Amino acid sequence: MTAPKFLRRGLIVLISFEFGLALAYMALIVRRGEAISLLDFNGLRSLPSLLQAAHLFAIGGLCGLLLVVRQHRQQSYSWFLPAALMLLCLFGGIDELTKLHLALNQVNWQVVYLSLMAAILFFSWGDFIWLWRHHRPTLLWVLAGISLFLLGSFGGELLKDPITNALNTHSPPRIAFLLEHVRILVEEFSELMGETLILYAFAKFTLGMWSQPKTAMS
Repeated sequence: MTAPKFLRRGLIVLISFEFGLALAYMALIVRRGEAISLLDFNGLRSLPSLLQAAHLFAIGGLCGLLLVVRQHRQQSYSWFLPAALMLLCLFGGIDELTKLHLALNQVNWQVVYLSLMAAILFFSWGDFIWLWRHHRPTLLWVLAGISLFLLGSFGGELLKDPITNALNTHSPPRIAFLLEHVRILVEEFSELMGETLILYAFAKFTLGMWSQPKTAMS
């Protein structure tokens, strides 16, 4: 089996597993009124949370590998983009494991993360132009993943209070309870799925860069 085919099959298996986790979570909520801690999408160091952290650490590791590739092979991307993404992903993975943003609730983490992403985009504009010209499928996979991630992490939080207030005012308690868990699932599952697509894109891109011949030593 070739490496690209292995990655595609791995993506399908991973997405199927994540859908299974989502279905199991909602089944437990409907039948028992709560999910076991291992499957809690809103829990600390539950299986979905650990999976998100693993995705972020894996993406960070691939970014580190791209820095190594850049040193030994003639590549057109700068060192800043993989280095900045590596640090951002490693911090995000630690945050997912510790829920640091909840402990430091006086800090608006949505603004912090958006500002960091905007800074990376600004300082790496030339890299993104190069990616669009020469590796457009990879960039489109990443954009799709980021869009899903932002939809979940920021859209879900922005709609949390309005939806909760509306449900508590106009809906029976049971319906409000179930719909709130649907909102949690959509938020967390969108983040997880977005990270999965980004991980696939980075793995495929890193594989392509690694397979190129090394530059001749002077």
